Amino acid sequence: MPITRDQPSPQRQTVLTFVSPNVQDLLFFETVDAQRVGKVPPAYGTAHPDTVNYPNHILAYVRQADATGQLYFYYYVNSRSSQDEYNFEFSQSSLGQTKFNTVVRTYIELRSKFTEDATAHAAGAAMPVEPASANFSGKGYVLMGREQKRIGDSELDGVFVVEQRVYFDPTAIKTLVWDDLSSYHLAQTLTYHYRGQSVTFQYSGATLTSTIEATIADGGSAYWATKVTDSSATFGTRRIGSYREGRQVSSDWFEVAEKEVIAGAASGTNIITVNNYSTAMDHTFPPVLERINIIGWETHDGQLKTYVEYDMNPEAFRGSCTTDVSISWSPSPFNSSNGGKPTVQNFQPQSFSFGTPYVSIDVPPCLMDAAKLGTALAASTGTSDPVYKYSGYIKHLPTTSPKSIPATHVAKDTQEPARGGYLRTKWTVHKPDYPELS
Repeated sequence: MPITRDQPSPQRQTVLTFVSPNVQDLLFFETVDAQRVGKVPPAYGTAHPDTVNYPNHILAYVRQADATGQLYFYYYVNSRSSQDEYNFEFSQSSLGQTKFNTVVRTYIELRSKFTEDATAHAAGAAMPVEPASANFSGKGYVLMGREQKRIGDSELDGVFVVEQRVYFDPTAIKTLVWDDLSSYHLAQTLTYHYRGQSVTFQYSGATLTSTIEATIADGGSAYWATKVTDSSATFGTRRIGSYREGRQVSSDWFEVAEKEVIAGAASGTNIITVNNYSTAMDHTFPPVLERINIIGWETHDGQLKTYVEYDMNPEAFRGSCTTDVSISWSPSPFNSSNGGKPTVQNFQPQSFSFGTPYVSIDVPPCLMDAAKLGTALAASTGTSDPVYKYSGYIKHLPTTSPKSIPATHVAKDTQEPARGGYLRTKWTVHKPDYPELS
């Protein structure tokens, strides 16, 4: 209820109203006789003449109190120096797509003191921790944003405005997502940075610092580059590849997402062995020339007829084979100095033919080892052939690469840009398990 109190001065009568939990914060008006104080009122913001009882009150509004213009209401308000003790509301607010614990503080401030770019109220400024009973101390609340509103009360709008400041605790938000390729939970961590805040990162062994807004503007900054770190976990050390992404979420705040993109065992300087497993895949193997046999048949009249045969061991094969698959990853391309350039072992079968008047042979494409087969084939007419003059012919056998079917060979080895680096997949095919000729 308003409290009416007669003043010692006969030209003023005061009505008091408490406008906040602090009894010092008084809004009151005085009925003033214009004949005694003059018809021209003081300017808004003028201090109350009674500086003993009202040292912090100023004139906020004046209006005529009667039809004749002899009486006026002078409204005085306190500038409220202790608002932090009672002006907070605890809630949650969103920044980007993330909810944070927030504290909204509402201030009644002099309109003349409001500055849009006040340094004391810039994004990231620390929040007052009063009152002690709220236990805000040490929680890390900083200013997210501020806005000004009209009070909506004619007695106060001329001099005061409402300013709301939203403070939040910019705790890093971490999310885990299962990755089938890595067989591991990869983390994504969101952090929030205010305009002017510095970020620190490594480049070529040096520590660099840049403001977050300059870093966001520079897509080529090393801050965004893919990196590799070795992380100790409960079930052993993991090497993890990650990179950062960023975006501006308001005029003063920036969101940085650090994404783990792959994980596995350390291999070399920066290479990650992501996964190893066995499967089956169709593959074709050429035949291998085991031997060449020359068989002579003598007729009753004494002529010698010669025949040639060859054996393949093993024969050509086409079918499903056990295959080991190895997946690895590197932030830079695989090459001779970084894990080896992707290579495969190709089979190069070769055909072979040998023809004379006495013997001929056509061997289809196959693998062969000349040293094992006898190096060369030779034929001669001799000195007594009734048809052909003396002549001889030698043909050296080729050696293929490989000479025979290896126990294993790399049939496919690929790399492609993926997950902020290069993903390499190697297929090692095992020799088919089939009986060979003895």
